[in-house]
Amino acid sequence: MASSQSDGSSSYSQHSSRSPIPYRVGPFDYQSAVMCDCRVKAAWWISWSPDNPSRRYFKCRNAQEGGCGFYAWYDGPTTTFIREVLNDLRDAVWSARREKERLVWLSKKRG
Repeated sequence: MASSQSDGSSSYSQHSSRSPIPYRVGPFDYQSAVMCDCRVKAAWWISWSPDNPSRRYFKCRNAQEGGCGFYAWYDGPTTTFIREVLNDLRDAVWSARREKERLVWLSKKRG
């Protein structure tokens, strides 16, 4: 799940809700439970915002319905260098996916 922050770039805003890599585990498949203020297991997400790429955090599982507002980082902050590398890799993955979609579309259109 990406943060609502945006750097204004079209590639980020077009893909802000998608992770550039598939999750290896579901948002509730972690041990031991971190409970939010609603007294339910908090969801574990991965941020792909420009300021916090690949940084894991916990958030109230009921956040889309209002929830309790619980939010806590699991990972500490990264260095500027690592952030820049991860953002460049994220953008390269999205660019490659767009190009693949374009090529698949063209091949279907031609024949």
